[in-house]
Amino acid sequence: MNIHDAREYIEAKVMQPALASDALKPEVKSTIQNTLSWLPRFERIGDLIAYMDRFQGNSETPIYRGLKDAGLLTFEDIHDEFMTIFGKFVSERTRLDDFVIGQAYSGSHLVIFAELYDNRSGGILRIGKGPKPQAVFVKATLSGGKYANEWIEEPDRLKYYLKSRNYVFSETYVENAAIIDNPEVPVFVFHRQTAADKFTFAGIFQNECVHHDADGSKWFEFARTVDSQAKPSVDQSVFYRDFSKRVALAEKRTREQRLARLKVAAKIPTKVITISTAYSRNPDVVAEVLFRAAGTCEGCDKAAPFPRNKDGSPYLEVHHKIHLAENGEDTVENSLALCPNCHRREHFGQRQWA
Repeated sequence: MNIHDAREYIEAKVMQPALASDALKPEVKSTIQNTLSWLPRFERIGDLIAYMDRFQGNSETPIYRGLKDAGLLTFEDIHDEFMTIFGKFVSERTRLDDFVIGQAYSGSHLVIFAELYDNRSGGILRIGKGPKPQAVFVKATLSGGKYANEWIEEPDRLKYYLKSRNYVFSETYVENAAIIDNPEVPVFVFHRQTAADKFTFAGIFQNECVHHDADGSKWFEFARTVDSQAKPSVDQSVFYRDFSKRVALAEKRTREQRLARLKVAAKIPTKVITISTAYSRNPDVVAEVLFRAAGTCEGCDKAAPFPRNKDGSPYLEVHHKIHLAENGEDTVENSLALCPNCHRREHFGQRQWA
C-alpha cells in the first residue's frame, strides 16, 4: 500500500461517484471538485489520514447532507474501512525535521503540514494543536506581494510584516501573538521572489523585535538562529553558498570589527546535517581515463603530484569537461584526468574546458 492507493480509494468511493451523479446539487459538486484537487498534493498516508479525520464528528455539513440526499457514500461512511486498510500507516507523516534548507516547497505542502488545507490561510501558520505552537511557519513573498518584505541581510536577517486586517497590524492577532508571545518557539522561514514561485526554506529564525513605522504598519525583524531542538537538514550546495556569502561579509568589515567578533565567537563549530545530490558514475569511465593519462595531468601535462596511499598509483582526479550538473555526459570523451590544482581551477577559477 502507498499514498497512490490511498488517494485512489477515496476517489473511487466518494469523489468519482459524486461527480458523475445527476442528483447532486452544483454547489456540493463544486466542493467535491475542490477536495479532489487537493488529493494529489498529499505525499504521505499519515498526512492524508489527518485530513480524513476532519470529516468525523460533524454529520450536518452541506456536503454530508448533499451526498446523503443523493444516496451516495460520504467521507464519514468510508472512514472506518479506510482506516482498516491504511490505518497502519498513520505514523507516516511529514515532520519538522523533514524540511531541508535550500529546498523548494509549494504553498499547498506548507498548509497541509499546518493542517489548514487552504492556500488563503495567510503568511503565518501556527504548527501544532495546543495553546502553544510547536513551531511557526512564515511564508515571505519578496516582490509583488501585499507588503514590502525583504532581506535586511541575506540569508540571516529578514524584514517581515505582521498579519493585518484592513491594515490594522494588531500584535494580539493569533498569528502575530504566536510569534510575539512565544519567543522560544522556532520560526521556520520560507521565502519566494514572486507569487508564481515556490517557497524555499531559508532555515530557523527568531523574532528579535517588532518595528513600528510612521504609517502604522509593523514588521518583525527575524534573525537566523540555531535551535538544538529543531535543527533542520541543509542542502549542501546552499550551505556552502551561504558560507561564501558570510565570508564576503566578513571581508567587508574592518579588521578591528573582525577581531572584536572573534573574541566572543565560539571556538567549537556547530555541527550541521547536510543533504547532497550525487551522480551514479560509470566506474569504467574513471578507469579508462586514468589509464589514458598514464600518471600525467591532462590539464598542465605535469606528473601526478603524489602517489595514492591505498595502492601507490599516481593521484589524479577524473573531471567532466561539461559538468554532470550541466547535463554533461559521463563518457570517456567528456572526461579528463587532472591534478588537484587543475581540477579546482575548473570548478572555482577560469575554466579551460566548457
